[in-house]
Amino acid sequence: MIIRTFEWLERHGGVLLIVGLAVGVLVQPLAALFKPLVTPAVAVLLISTVLRLDWTQVFQRLRSPLHPLIIVVWLLIGAPLVLWAAMAVVEPPAVLKGPLLLAASSPVLISVPAFALMMGLDGPLALVVMVATSLLQPLIQPPLALALVGVQLDVSVAELMLRLALLIGGSFVVAGIVRWVAGEARIRRRAPAIGGVAVLMLIVFGIGVMDGITAQLLAEPRRVLMFLAAVFIANFGLQAAGALIFWTFSGAWGLTGREGLTAALTSGNRNLATLVAALGESAGPDLFLYLACNQFPLYLIPSVGGPIYRALLRIKS
Repeated sequence: MIIRTFEWLERHGGVLLIVGLAVGVLVQPLAALFKPLVTPAVAVLLISTVLRLDWTQVFQRLRSPLHPLIIVVWLLIGAPLVLWAAMAVVEPPAVLKGPLLLAASSPVLISVPAFALMMGLDGPLALVVMVATSLLQPLIQPPLALALVGVQLDVSVAELMLRLALLIGGSFVVAGIVRWVAGEARIRRRAPAIGGVAVLMLIVFGIGVMDGITAQLLAEPRRVLMFLAAVFIANFGLQAAGALIFWTFSGAWGLTGREGLTAALTSGNRNLATLVAALGESAGPDLFLYLACNQFPLYLIPSVGGPIYRALLRIKS
């Protein structure tokens, strides 16, 4: 019964995630109840995601590591520095600078490989980039975003690096132990149920991060709308920048058009949740509000981004 329930969750994940966000916005007592579960939900989500990784595809793609390496350097270093330079010109409100830079330096969202496959892009490349940016996050993001760019949080660079390493590294270790105990055959057989666990964790996370957003929307509608506008501009703006660099000039990098568009997709869709989970109470209200607002553009990727990416693929694949 439990396994069938999780398999049902996996089959209906798209609808349930939207319902979860709506419940979080409309039922604030439940969102407040779920908020302490955000960090554990992220940890279990990471474990379930790593369990389902097709490591054969990862290793096959790593036989030619140059292209993934170029994209990873852009994602973790180039993109945040480009955004930092853009903010020096545009000058957004001070409350947005930190969240924007932290989001831009975060690893690729774990659902991006699935989105890439849905849109006809390079799923294995997206998978490798997602794994690489997640593993490198503890080493690169804290000193870059907190020290070089000057974002300030109530935690030292060294402590944040340790927290991220424990959260991400611990998830990989636990997943490895589960895979070793259960065996590859059982993991493959139970893949839909494991996907259902991931969906459940996303629902818990989606409800929990909405704590307080309704009150903020009623009390400070302009502030919430400003954050919403910022997450949409940052997400789709970074995708556009990635497309300009890696699709328009794909030949200069030795990439195909499909690979260039995959780099564009990864550029805007980042996993800020891991950072917020590692920060815990040190994640201030501005970062938490940005994280909550950041959930909304993610659900428009297939419907809005899909037709655009398919059209660009027809031009140059």
